[in-house]
Amino acid sequence: MGKQIGAWGIGASVAACVAAFLFLTPNVATAQATPSAAAASNVARTLDGQPDIQGWWESDAYTPNLETGLTDPVTAQLQGQPAPDPADTFSVVVDPPDGRIPYQPWAAEKRDAIPSHRRGPTSTGVTETVRDVRPRTFCLHGMPRSGLYGFQLTQIPGYVILAWEFSHAYRVIPLTDRPHIAQNIKLVMGDSRGRWEGNTLVIDTTNLNDWDWFDYTGSFHSDAMTVVERFTVVDADTMDYEYTVTDPRVFTRPWTVAVQLTRDTRPDGYELWESACVEGERGVEGLLGQDPR
Repeated sequence: MGKQIGAWGIGASVAACVAAFLFLTPNVATAQATPSAAAASNVARTLDGQPDIQGWWESDAYTPNLETGLTDPVTAQLQGQPAPDPADTFSVVVDPPDGRIPYQPWAAEKRDAIPSHRRGPTSTGVTETVRDVRPRTFCLHGMPRSGLYGFQLTQIPGYVILAWEFSHAYRVIPLTDRPHIAQNIKLVMGDSRGRWEGNTLVIDTTNLNDWDWFDYTGSFHSDAMTVVERFTVVDADTMDYEYTVTDPRVFTRPWTVAVQLTRDTRPDGYELWESACVEGERGVEGLLGQDPR
């Protein structure tokens, strides 16, 4: 039995077992081009010809603030305070070139107000509204923030499955061009459709709700947001991951985050177990100044 670190549901576990039987004998591509293209082309293939990217992936580039790259404790200290020295920060936002999320003026004001509320502006020193509490407190692990955490990727015919250790989170992505679900249905992971463009897995996601943030600092979006992700195979142990956000209600233009994912080798028998995130967490009542008893 592998060690316990988190969640993926029974359905995702079954899918992993199915995938293990379906893809035990990959075919290795041998096309040669540039050195980088050759490395990607030589990645093992599934029986239906896709690059075999199954396994565990992670990035050390993501932190709780997309624009500064600062750790969670430092980010918490800075919330509602002056911006840190640019020399001490880095952004994973690659477009726009300044590394800033292109909020419309009203939205920038709202985003900046959320962390200041969390520092306790009222006489009781509590959060003003439930929407000022970071989504993770509600066990939300939404799109596209979840793509920057470590995850397990499984391929079965017609589908790609991503599963995380936190909060039983998973995505089942059909490789199809069938229409998305009705626009009035909104989900924390949205409704995704995938396709392969050469060695790049492209995923289009719609139908997202507006409850999750991009990071821990109140970087919000509306339920009009759509996201396009690109997982580009570099070699057997590396993928370039980027997502582009479009939300005309909140942002002045589309914008893009990019990080590199590396394969995380786990010992034989390793598996994800359920992470006991409590959806009815009573601590939220305390954050709002209510008596949780």
